Formats: sequence, structure tokens, C-alpha cells
Amino acid sequence: MLYCEFMKHFLFLSIFLCLIACESQEQRAKTLVTQFGATEAVRRTEAMKALIEMGAPAVDALIWGLSNENPQIREMSVWTLSEIKTPAARIVPAIISSLTDPEETIRVVGSVALQNLGEPAVPYLIDALAAPSAEIRLNAAYALGEIGTSHDTIIPALIDTLTDPVWNVRRLVVRALVRIGTPAIDSLIQALNSPDQDLRRMAERALNDIGTPQARRAIADAKRRLIDR
Repeated sequence: MLYCEFMKHFLFLSIFLCLIACESQEQRAKTLVTQFGATEAVRRTEAMKALIEMGAPAVDALIWGLSNENPQIREMSVWTLSEIKTPAARIVPAIISSLTDPEETIRVVGSVALQNLGEPAVPYLIDALAAPSAEIRLNAAYALGEIGTSHDTIIPALIDTLTDPVWNVRRLVVRALVRIGTPAIDSLIQALNSPDQDLRRMAERALNDIGTPQARRAIADAKRRLIDR
């Protein structure tokens, strides 16, 4: 009986101490995120290193930092999230949200941060190609072109976005396909034969910019077929 009572108290104390430790760690993470607003570069660097070392437990505080009124805190929060990398399911959507930040510098950092995350970011970036915000769509396209892996999933998603209603998004999609290069040619040739005139035009632009003999031959063949009709 005494042993059971002892174990109950021990378990309660362990849970209590764990809750205190977790709360303390969360508060420390928030304090470090606030330190991103310091004027001294060394303090900002120290805060970033400490948060990266903390890892996943720092993610909530960094996401909190993305809504701070200080642009410097938001910018460093974005980049630190990309250095922590996991869990991708929380980090990637948070960084994607930074692509609509009112500060252009932060939007650029967000785009580079997504490239820094690499392949784990790909599924979320593909979803972002259908986002309501054109800013998110064009930055997602740019990042997918820079990541350059997972071609089997990236290329079809980019091809589908060649008819985006916003010209700047289409331009960045073409750039991404050109960046991928030769692996995108077969899919672009299929698009070149589509009944959708807008899709054909953008596919031709991408193939022309890729510029390999195969790409140029595909353009010439498509034009010849149009004349024959």
C-alpha cells in the first residue's frame, strides 16, 4: 500500500516537473526569438544557434515569430525554421505563409528557405501552386525549379500551372521547367500537342528556352502539323 502511494506521488511529481520544464523551454524559445530584434548581430546569431540546437521544440516559438511586427524577427524566424527542417508538416506551411509578407525581403528569404528545405518541401509546394495568392504560386514555382528533384511529381504539377491566370506566375513556371531542363522535355512535348492554345504557347516558350536539338525539333514538328491541318 505504501509502495503504491509512493509511486503515485512519484508519478505526479515527474509529470509536474516535466510540465514546468516544457513551459520553461517554450518560454526560453520565445525569448530567443525576441532576441532576433536585437541591434547587435552577435546576439541575433547566438539566438539563432540556440534555437537550431533546440530543434523541434523551438518550432512553435518561431512560428509565433512570423507574426511579430518587427520585420527582422520575422525574417530570421523564417530562415531558422528552414535550418531546423523537421517536422516538415509544420515548418513548410509556415514558411509558405511568409510568401505573402508585406516586406519583399522576407518573401525572398521565404523562397530561398523553401529551396534550402529541399525535397521534403516538394508536396507542400505543389499544393501551393493552387493557392489563392499569386505571390505564393509564383514563389512556389520558382522554388520547385530550384529544388530540381522529385521530377515525377514536380513536372506534371508545373505543366498544369502553365495556364495560370496570372502572367507572372506562368513566367516563373516556364523558368522552373527550363531550370529542370531535359527531364521536362517529354512532358512539354505532350503539352505542345494539347488542344489548349495557351498551354501550347507556354510549352513552346519553355522548349525554346531549353534549346536542345530535341526541344527545337519538337517545336518545328508541332508547327508543321498546324500547317498541314
